[in-house]
Amino acid sequence: MKLSIFKASFGYTVAVIIAASSAEAADLPSFVHDGVLKVCTAGDFPPMGFAENPGDKKLSGYEIDMVDALAKQWGAKTDYVVSEFKGLLPSLESDRCGLVASGMLIKPERLEHYDAIAHFRTSPVLVVAASTSDIKAPDDLSGKIVAVEAGTNYEKDAAALNARLKAEGKAEMTVQTYPGASAVIQQILIGRAAATITQDTTAAYRGAQLPGRITIPYTYPEADSYGLYIRKSPGDIKALRTAYDGLKTSGELAQLLKKWNLPANATDVEQPK
Repeated sequence: MKLSIFKASFGYTVAVIIAASSAEAADLPSFVHDGVLKVCTAGDFPPMGFAENPGDKKLSGYEIDMVDALAKQWGAKTDYVVSEFKGLLPSLESDRCGLVASGMLIKPERLEHYDAIAHFRTSPVLVVAASTSDIKAPDDLSGKIVAVEAGTNYEKDAAALNARLKAEGKAEMTVQTYPGASAVIQQILIGRAAATITQDTTAAYRGAQLPGRITIPYTYPEADSYGLYIRKSPGDIKALRTAYDGLKTSGELAQLLKKWNLPANATDVEQPK
C-alpha cells in the first residue's frame, strides 16, 4: 500500500515537472488575453496579408499564416484589427491590439518606441507601367508624379530623393500618398502616376496578378527586414522570439514560404539588437 502511494506520488511529481517545463518552453506573452491574440494589420499588402476577394473578412497571406501559427503555439486564436498602415503603431500604443503584422520594416526610429523581431528579408524596388521606357533608376523620377503608400518609409525615401534632386538643380517629383498599396498600383495602371516605390514581395505578387501591365526597372541595393512589432517588454519579446524560432526549427516557416512562392532564404534575417 505504501509502495503504491509512493508510485502514485512519484508519477504525479514527474507530471507536474513536465507540465511546468512545457509551460516555461511556451512562454505566454502578456499581449495574449483569454486565448486571443489581437493583431493590427492594414490587410492590403499581398502576399504578406490581404483579402483575396473584395469584401472578404478572412485575410490570407504569408504573414497571416505565420502569425496564426505563432498564436497556436500559445494556445490562442487570432483576431485581426484592420486599419490604414499609418494607424497601426498608434493602435498598438493604445492597446487596440497586442502585435502589428503588416509588412512593416524594421527601422531604428520605430525600435525607439517598440520592440520587434525581424522575420523576412526584402528589398525596395521601383514599379512602373510595362509601357514605360524612360524610368530605369531613381534619378529618372525627376519631374514626374510618384505615388506611395501613406505612413510608410517610402514617403521618407521619396522626400530624401526630392531633397537630393533639388540640391542638384533638378526638378523635384510630385509625391502623392494613398492609404493602401492597391490604390497606389491603381494610379500607375490608369496613368495618374509614373512610378511607385514598394517592396519586391508586393511587386512580384502584383506582377503575377497583372501580367504584362507593370514591371520592375530598378531594385535598390540595400536589404531590409519585415518585422513583428509589440509594445516594449523584455519578457514578451523573448516569448515572441522563442515562438518564432520554434516555427523556423520545425520547418513550418519553410512550408509557408513554399506555399506563397517566396524565396527559401527569405527568413535568413539578422535580429535587431
